[in-house]
Amino acid sequence: MERNYKEKLSGIFPPCMTIFDEHENVAYDKIAANIERYNQTKLRGYMPLGSNGEFRSLSDEESVKVIDVYQQYTPADKCLIAGVMRESAKATIEFIKRIADKRIDFATILAPHYFVSSMTDDALIKYYTVIADQSPIPIMLYNAPKFSAGLTFSQRIISELAVHPNIAGMKDTSSEDISVYINAVPEGANFYVMAGTINKLYKALEAGAVGGVVSMANYLPEPCCKLQELYEAGNIEEAQKLDVYLRELSSNAAGKFGVAGVKAAMDLLGYHGGAPRIPLLPLSEDKKAALKAVLEKEGLL
Repeated sequence: MERNYKEKLSGIFPPCMTIFDEHENVAYDKIAANIERYNQTKLRGYMPLGSNGEFRSLSDEESVKVIDVYQQYTPADKCLIAGVMRESAKATIEFIKRIADKRIDFATILAPHYFVSSMTDDALIKYYTVIADQSPIPIMLYNAPKFSAGLTFSQRIISELAVHPNIAGMKDTSSEDISVYINAVPEGANFYVMAGTINKLYKALEAGAVGGVVSMANYLPEPCCKLQELYEAGNIEEAQKLDVYLRELSSNAAGKFGVAGVKAAMDLLGYHGGAPRIPLLPLSEDKKAALKAVLEKEGLL
């Protein structure tokens, strides 16, 4: 592909949910229906098979079929980022090759963490370099300590991997100051950092991030896109107000309930959400009622 990484990654992406039916089978038709509705928004693209997509609860065959749906329903002007993490470089490369011909723009890779005590900077740099050397599509790093046994990328990892021509950027969901990672990117590197939560999005844009992959965009895509639009247009005061509003809304509503909360919010706002796959449990009725009350209070229902 052309190396226009910045253009493809500049904007807002939802870390898309995998939808299941009442028997826990993947509801591919409902995933398609969500995509068709998202296509009417200003979302830059979609990221299936990430943490919110419950990728660790899917088989490889299910994952490939999910990508097939995104390939079929995503228009050419939107970007597709697929989660592909496996614990070994070899298994990750093999999975990337299975989906590389399905119009995937980037493969994003959570840090391997089963042997977390052995995941030194040298080990992680080797892991990502080996994958990038062999991947037929550009890869991205995913810095998410919450989902990787507390493993957090160092500045050294970013500075060394950012110069690889087949590594396009990073999604950062850590508690670290995102500007530290942005400043670690060597001058001239074709590598772009993206916020991984709504709580980091505004500060990330201020620091030079090109966009964000934020779970709130699954159920409120337009306000998330509007935040970046306002900032880039120089409407800083309005952008700051919207930032405060969205962060408070997230903390008071779906954000505190994880995957199940995002899915419940999607159901309330007209998308297909449904229940997560066991061992994750759906929201209890009282939590659903609390979530609905918050959304009603904000005039969103």
